[in-house]
Order: sequence, then C-alpha cells, then structure tokens
Amino acid sequence: MIKYSIILFLIAQWCFAQNAVEKIYNPSVNGIQIFNYQTNDETPFFKMGDTFQLSFDMLDQNYQTLYYSIKHFDRNWEDDNLFESEYIVGYPMSQIYNYKSSFNTQQNYTHYSIEFPNNDMQPKISGNYLITVYDQNQKPIFSKKIAFYETQVTVGVNYERYISSSNQEYNQRVMAEVLVNNTSNIMVNQFSLTLLQNNNWNTAITNIKPQFTSANTFTFTQLDNTFIGGNQFYSFDTKNISVPGYGVYQVNRQANFYETLLYPVIPYPTDYVYKPDVYGAYYFRRFDLNQERNATYEGDYTPVTFSVNLTNPLENKDLYVVGMFNNYQLTDSNKMEYDEEEGYYAKTILLKQGYYNYTIATVDRNTQKMDLGEIPGSFWQTMNLYQGLAYYTPFGGTYDALIGYGELRMTQ
Repeated sequence: MIKYSIILFLIAQWCFAQNAVEKIYNPSVNGIQIFNYQTNDETPFFKMGDTFQLSFDMLDQNYQTLYYSIKHFDRNWEDDNLFESEYIVGYPMSQIYNYKSSFNTQQNYTHYSIEFPNNDMQPKISGNYLITVYDQNQKPIFSKKIAFYETQVTVGVNYERYISSSNQEYNQRVMAEVLVNNTSNIMVNQFSLTLLQNNNWNTAITNIKPQFTSANTFTFTQLDNTFIGGNQFYSFDTKNISVPGYGVYQVNRQANFYETLLYPVIPYPTDYVYKPDVYGAYYFRRFDLNQERNATYEGDYTPVTFSVNLTNPLENKDLYVVGMFNNYQLTDSNKMEYDEEEGYYAKTILLKQGYYNYTIATVDRNTQKMDLGEIPGSFWQTMNLYQGLAYYTPFGGTYDALIGYGELRMTQ
C-alpha cells in the first residue's frame, strides 16, 4: 500500500500543471497503437461507454511491471486542474496485466495491451484525455491523446473546393452543422467546434464559433475553415518482410534482420492521381509461408528507409516522415537527412511489419510551420478524413465536455 501511494504521488507530481503532450520518453517503446473497434483504425475518439485497445511493445526487454493513468484536459489540451475524483471512476492508476513475449521473431520484445475503459478505471466525464504509461520505476515511457464524447449534439461535416485569387487548386473548405438535441440547453458563448484533418492535431482549426445559429442548429461555413487538400498518402506493405511488398523497392537480408528500402518519393507532382489510402493509418500484419500469423506477438521489426529525390537540399527547411504511426510529430527520430553525394533525403525508422500510410512534411526553420503539401503536392480532389469535435462548458461547470463528434470519410 505504501509503494502504491508513492507511485500515485510521483504520477501526480509529473502531471501537475502541464499541457498535454504526446511523446515517447523511452526509446525501447515501439509499435504503439490505439485501436478503435468502431472505426477499425487508430481514430482516438470514442463514445462514452465504448471500448478501445492500447497496445505497444518493449524491445529487447523481459516482462516488467508497468502502470497507466489518464488525465483530463480542456478543449485546447491545457491543464484544467480537475481533481482525479472529478473525472475518474475507479482507481487513478492501474497496473497493466496483459502481456506476452514475442514468438518466432528476430527482434525480441514483450507485447503489452490494455482494454479501456475497464473494471479498474473509467472516465466519469467526456472531453480530452491524456493516457500515460509508466515503467516500474514510475517514470513515464509514453503518452497518447484520446477523447470521449457524448451525443448531446449531432455533428455533420462536409467540404467543398475552395477557390481564392491566389489559390485555385489546393484547398478544401470544411463546413459543419451541429444539431442540438431537444433535451439539451446549449449556450452559444460556452460552445466551440474543432476541425481536424486525418486525425492530425498539428493542423487542427480550434475554438470556432458558430457563424449562424437557430433554435436547434449551429452552422459553421466560415472561409477560414480551410485545409490544404494535400495528396493521397504514400503506402507500403511489409507483411512479408523477406520479399518486396507494395511500395517496397528492395529487401536486403542482414545477419539478424531484413532491411526494407522503399521506392523514393518523387516530389512536386503536377497532376492529381487517385490512389486508395487509409487516411494516414497503419495496421500490423504478418503473412509468410502462405499463412496469416498473429502480428500481435509474431510481428517482426524491420528498419525501413524512406527517401525523397531532390537534386539540392531545401533552403531553410527540414523534411520529416509523418503519419499516424508517429502522431505526425516532428522529432529527430523521423527527421530526414540530405545526402549531397547521392542527391536525396533519407531516413531509416524501425517499424513493426504491416501496412502503413505516410507522407513527407516540410517545416520552416524560422516559423516551425508544417507544410504537408510542398513535397507530395496539394490538390482539392484529395480524399481526406475530416472530423468535427463539439466542445461545451456546462453551466456551473469547471471543465470542457465533448458533447458531440462527427466525421466525413471522403471516398471516390
């Protein structure tokens, strides 16, 4: 009991007055996935009462005792200073009991998983949450953003081609209509909408107020609700790491692993070409010897080399490999380096075998602004996933509730 109390104290100290950050703190962590059973992908938004699975691998390590906790944040992912008893039913911290050692793999690891909510812990209120996993020494090893929503309102999302004098082909304007249920009494000044493209918080448009309101409808048609169309995600398949799959140029057999080289990205396409993708998501799979295997603990790891053909390096800009597999984050682990002798950017990332979407982001070194359209191109025809999150501070409340969620999965 004393040890348990110490762990809770240390976790409380680490969480105190910090904004939510998705981060991997321990380099041994890989293969992190939040799987949404309703959308069959990594979409991290769940209706209150629905269950998802959080899973991950600890490389080259035997089993160790791990813990997890959740913390509530406001609509801007800032600390709302709620007490744990205000947003948690059950224990504020729990141990991870589900684990299994890898089998028939060249890369050894221990696989861990959590079904959440569970008997130990459930969210009491809707809204934004950060789920954090800790090692046996009570140090955080990684954190992920999730959100639980209610159904007080219905969020409808649509889009149209956005044409301006300076931009004829690149942008998509997102429109939303929020229908308030008859039993709800929503005050407009406490309400706002957040729009996301492909589960990417880095490019989210936040704190949007209704442009028009009626008795039970909030309408959002502002011209500012505009995203670059981008392009279809690049894809590759490593379910059989010993032979080249889709998007794989070459496989090299090394002493203790297979090395995967992808086809290089050809930048600056001038025309839109539709290629099916999964809106930036990824799926772990292993298939070899004509047999589908359990990728949970039989999935192997391969260093995957990404490259972009460019005669000269970009001036004052950096390139990053991004997708849902790394939360579109900009870190040294996915920052590409330029090879002047060969004339291309490249980056090698250790990934669990499966099917992946990714794209190439450029980042201005002065403004730190991310551009997802410079290298892959940007077109208004691109099939994207758009998501609308309706936030509301209840009367007399001290937190931001997520009272509705809607999405548009564009298809041809």
